[in-house]
Amino acid sequence: MRILVLSIFAIFASFGSLSAATLTGATLFTAGPQGNSTLEVWNTVGSDIPFNLYLLDGVTPLNTGNGANASINIPLSIPGSFTFIYRAQPALQSPGQFGLNLFFGGETNTPGISALVGAGSSTFAANGAPLTNRLNGLPIAPGAGTLLYTEGDFRITLTALSQERAGGNTVGGYTSTPGIFGGNDFRGNFTLQVETPEPATYLMLGMGLAGLAVLRRRF
Repeated sequence: MRILVLSIFAIFASFGSLSAATLTGATLFTAGPQGNSTLEVWNTVGSDIPFNLYLLDGVTPLNTGNGANASINIPLSIPGSFTFIYRAQPALQSPGQFGLNLFFGGETNTPGISALVGAGSSTFAANGAPLTNRLNGLPIAPGAGTLLYTEGDFRITLTALSQERAGGNTVGGYTSTPGIFGGNDFRGNFTLQVETPEPATYLMLGMGLAGLAVLRRRF
């Protein structure tokens, strides 16, 4: 009995200390037919060469300006579905596709999720092209080739992604730095589904292990 109680306590303690994932960077870039970057890129760094990429949680800006506040640090610690709106200053190209790289846990070189979406579309797929953009904008990072990122017991899946170019200036509210090009800004949204084992899963595992321990002592 003592073994069973200790096992259940340990299981619940481990559930309380699960490592949560954090979305710490994103790049949006124009892409060719195979998903490779065509050199126009937006990121969540600020104070660098690429245009800024701004994210919103509904109507609440998650990053602003062109300095340190342009970075993001979004905890994904609760199971559920989370949709983020993005805004990007228009550039010279009118590409047929866009790439989206998402970076987690402070990683800046290797994206955890890479997707390719058609311009003016909500049709998307995983992007594993050899030349996508790192967080600093350099197009030398292989795409993740997956829409699923795992960290510890957390599973994060990109379940929706859309892109459009309409509505005029939607970026101006988040930056005091005027854009080089006028016209309709790029905008869209993406959804992340966060999953982690339920407490009941850990409880069943703990009881099973405790049962094995009891049988081992008896035999």
